[in-house]
Parts: sequence; structure tokens; C-alpha cells
Amino acid sequence: MELSRRALLGTIGGATIAGVTGVTLYGEVGRETEDRTTALVAGSLLAVANEVPGATVEAHGSAAVRRLILDGHRDPDAVALADPTLFEGISSDATLFATNSLVLAYNPESDVADDIRRDWQAAVQDPDVGVGRTDPDLDPLGYRTVMALELAANRTDIDADRVLANATTVPETDLLNVLEGGELDAAFAYRNMAVQRDLPAVSLPTWMNFSDPEAADQYGQVTYDLGDKTVRGAPIRYGATALTEAGQSWIERLVTGTERLERMGFSVPQSYPDRDRSVATVGGE
Repeated sequence: MELSRRALLGTIGGATIAGVTGVTLYGEVGRETEDRTTALVAGSLLAVANEVPGATVEAHGSAAVRRLILDGHRDPDAVALADPTLFEGISSDATLFATNSLVLAYNPESDVADDIRRDWQAAVQDPDVGVGRTDPDLDPLGYRTVMALELAANRTDIDADRVLANATTVPETDLLNVLEGGELDAAFAYRNMAVQRDLPAVSLPTWMNFSDPEAADQYGQVTYDLGDKTVRGAPIRYGATALTEAGQSWIERLVTGTERLERMGFSVPQSYPDRDRSVATVGGE
């Protein structure tokens, strides 16, 4: 795959909202309804949120969602994010309702699909393999990819900086569209995203995929600076909260839809939904 072709992908799907974050924001409006209730959700939640009736859904990276609300550019009734610690400044608590895993999804039609399956670490370091990732300043998938590669570099001979430099940054809501279209060979994604698109994926080692609560100490060895907030590696958990009374019924339908969440590729621990968790402490578990 030509590097010049991959470089062009960095401009795909962009829509700049001036003065909001100082960076380009990417988003997608989901199912539009006549409901006046509005829900602002993580990009990886867009498909499942569209199946929950009762609100008009808009999706961005979770870090971008946080900034849109804090800066007064959005005033939603309901919010659901891929990292509950990002509710800081928005809400003091949130309901945990699903978990996930970081994977390397790949295009089965790619000429290097066999190489990716055989040795993913070598494949993502090969400059001729088109690898996609998302923007770490806009969403947890992006900064979890950075942190996962840092964990891998501490434990294996993978060159995290090389992988990140060679990878193409694509909006979360467009990432697997670009992969399916053949412009990328592989992409760091969430398991649910691959499941929803029926794409094959390499399962990354537990010590770097942010799926296992028992590996929390390992995950916590890495951090990412968002500018106004530093996030620490932790097991992936999705959190949701209603900011108005109008959003409460929609949030309840979202967090109690276990069958729907599992069908869409999320994992739901037996203890979920775990209600009213303090966002100040949930990241430290």
C-alpha cells in the first residue's frame, strides 16, 4: 500500500468546530427523531445507542464530548462515554454498564491479511502495511491504543513510536468504513466495532488490551495527557448519566439493555449496571 495514499486519509470525515477544542472534531449524528431528548455518546456506542428509542443521538470521541459540554457547545439530556473518568466536571457519578477489549481488526481481503494473523506485531511495524488508529486527544480508543503500544514496548521488542508514526489517524466513527473500503489493512479498534461490522480481529494479549480487571495494576503503569486532564490506563468501562430529568428514561433503557449490548459485541459483567459510581474514584480500581 502506498504511503502517500495513506497520508491522504488523515483528512477523511473531518468537520472543524472552531474554538471548541483547538483540534479538529469528528462526529456523526445517529438516528434523528422528533424527540426533544438529546443524547451525546461515544463513537463506539453510536450503533447501539441508535437502537435505544426516545432520544436524538449524536456521537463523537468521548474526550471531544467532554470538551463540547464543558465549553458550552452542547447541552445534552443524556451522556454515555467510553471512559467514566471523563465525566469529571460534567457529573459527579455515572452508571457503569458495559466493558470492552482492544483488538486489531483487519480487512480479510487485504494482501497482508495472512501476515497480520500470523504475526500482528511485525505487521503493524511494517511501513507497507496500512494501519489505522484514532486521535488520542479526541477519544479513549485513541489514547488506549497509544498506552497499549507503550505497554507492549515495555514487554516486547515492538517499537511503539514507529507504529504510531506510520499509522493513519482516522475518526472513530469512520475508522472501520475506511478499513472495509480497502484503504487500510488493519486498525486498532474495540471488539464491539469489529463484531458489528463482521470483521475479523486479532485478540491482543490481556496485559495490553484493557479488558481484565485483574490486570488493572499493569494498565495503570501508563498514562496519557489530554491537556487539562491526565488519564491513567484502566480496564475499559462504559459509563452513562442523565444531566436532565428528560434524559433519565433513555439512560435507563441504555444501561439495562444487556441482551442488546452483548449482541452488539460489548461485554456486560453480572454486576452491571453498577449505578451511581463516583467518577473521582472509578479510574483507580
